[in-house]
Amino acid sequence: MATRRTKKSWWARWVCCLVLWLALLLVVRSAKAQEVQISASVDADRVELGDTVSYSLRVTVSDNAMPSDPAPGRVAGFSVIGADSSPMQMHMNVNGRPSDMNSLVTTWLLRADKVGSFTLGPASATVKGMRRSASVLRVTVVPRGQGGSSRSRSPFDPFANNPLRSLLGTGREPERESLKPTADPKLNIDREPAKIAFLHATVDKTRAVLGEQITLSVYLYADPSVGGFRVADVHEATANDFVKRSLIDDETRTIDLGMALVGSRPWGVKLVRKSALFALKTGRLEIEPMSLAILGFRTEQQRQTEPLHVEVTEPPAVGRPPGYSLGDVGDFALAATVSPRSVEQGGAVGVTLEVRGTGNIPEKLVLPVVEGVEWLDASSQDKLGATQSDRFGGTRTFSYVVRLHKPGAIDLGEVRLPYYDADRRNYSVARASLGIVDVKPGQERSAADPETERLLANLPLLRTTLEGQSTVSYLSDRAWFWALVFGLPIACTSTLGALAMVRKARERRADRTPSPHRVAKARRADAKAACEGSDAKAALGAIVRAIHAVVVAETGVNLRGASTTAARTELAGAGANDAAAKGVLDVLRACEDAQFSPDGVAMASVREIWTRAEDAMARLGNEVD
Repeated sequence: MATRRTKKSWWARWVCCLVLWLALLLVVRSAKAQEVQISASVDADRVELGDTVSYSLRVTVSDNAMPSDPAPGRVAGFSVIGADSSPMQMHMNVNGRPSDMNSLVTTWLLRADKVGSFTLGPASATVKGMRRSASVLRVTVVPRGQGGSSRSRSPFDPFANNPLRSLLGTGREPERESLKPTADPKLNIDREPAKIAFLHATVDKTRAVLGEQITLSVYLYADPSVGGFRVADVHEATANDFVKRSLIDDETRTIDLGMALVGSRPWGVKLVRKSALFALKTGRLEIEPMSLAILGFRTEQQRQTEPLHVEVTEPPAVGRPPGYSLGDVGDFALAATVSPRSVEQGGAVGVTLEVRGTGNIPEKLVLPVVEGVEWLDASSQDKLGATQSDRFGGTRTFSYVVRLHKPGAIDLGEVRLPYYDADRRNYSVARASLGIVDVKPGQERSAADPETERLLANLPLLRTTLEGQSTVSYLSDRAWFWALVFGLPIACTSTLGALAMVRKARERRADRTPSPHRVAKARRADAKAACEGSDAKAALGAIVRAIHAVVVAETGVNLRGASTTAARTELAGAGANDAAAKGVLDVLRACEDAQFSPDGVAMASVREIWTRAEDAMARLGNEVD
């Protein structure tokens, strides 16, 4: 009986051990099965012919091993146009026990080439030397226009969160209604120069004159049916024969222009560069291409714009005004400010000249040459950039210090800026009158007495012989010592008195400012003397200055810079009748026509103008009196 119980007990223990061993084996097999997780997905199971679908594989390993070598398997009916893999490592600590998890997400971008129902996969990857496969998937391709199902966003799609997806919009082909051309029809292109994306450059004109603005635009076209991509290795378009100015405030910013037709399909278009070019020489000038690299789908492809050429010629010689500088092309206005209007001889005034407008604003101005007037070097300040209608322009301000060496009422003259208006195809002249500065007589600093001579005067003289020991002597033994003791106070008193007398004399002379009639008389004498000479240009200028001085003296009206209508109104208000005012203005207009005549002017004509001027000035004086 005891033996039978012992056998039953042993058999029960053996069965329990077997059951426990089987359970442990199942747990181990289940754990090993859980070490590798592999799955596949598509973002759409029904698409139209020509559309794209994202086919994704995700492999996760609960170990230090990293999956590798992903493959899509069978993709009959589709073309692989891109692929992207994203490995990921995670280090975790659960209840004090460290663990690792490695994942690999691979997405293939497929384009539907045939109509029908197709099996994709199985996609697979290598884990610890073994090939692991996911389940197969089915995708149906229908003809165009029959409509595919709405796309579900795959959590494994690497293109879904691409930071540069804005280059393409969504990264997948948009809905049909969004693929309508919305950009300027001028951006349409007959054929596709490249796949995925390409650059295109244009200029607003292929023929221009020297200094005329040429607008260069660079566009980036992107195929909306292709996933996102990155841009790298950007090389700007170089134009060595041009001055290049950007018309976009931030050159890293792109401007979305909508959809344009490339061939028969809409493509996204962005403006990436816009620049104003000003030619530096004439001839057939080249604008070199802009280039960049397109990165994506494990490929790197170079893209560049077309090389462009512009024919540049000089502006027409017919009608070109005197003093015109090649390259001064645009639409300009000139304004001047002079301060102060009264200085002592040898003093200086500040002159500010502001050039405002659009185009190739000049970097320097031609200044009037007047006797006794010295123009020092200028400083400039620019406020330039893009204006309306994509024109480059703004203001450039020149600041001068002008030293006056000659006393009297000094007329600083007029600053002229001849320029060519490329839009109107004619020449114009911007003018600014500087007016008269009253220079009071004074002692001007001599140029022959520099600061260095003052310093060298205190140095000892050069020794030519050796000297022995001198005998001891005292100052009180010398006669000149006592002369200084008694004579120095007398000399100081006499000097102070003389300086006071000189100062009072200067003040009296300063109070005697030349009257306008004295200035007018001097100007008429200068004009008469100039008309007796042989320099026609100088004589015309003297006549103009004489007329302006006489008008100021008789009426108090300054005609410089005033239009004809405004001048007649001011003269009438000052007491001059219309006939006298018309006579003065007619003579001034005749002088200006003669000064800028391309054929020159003869002295006989100048003397005839002077005769008319004397008659007009006399009539003006009689009318005002």
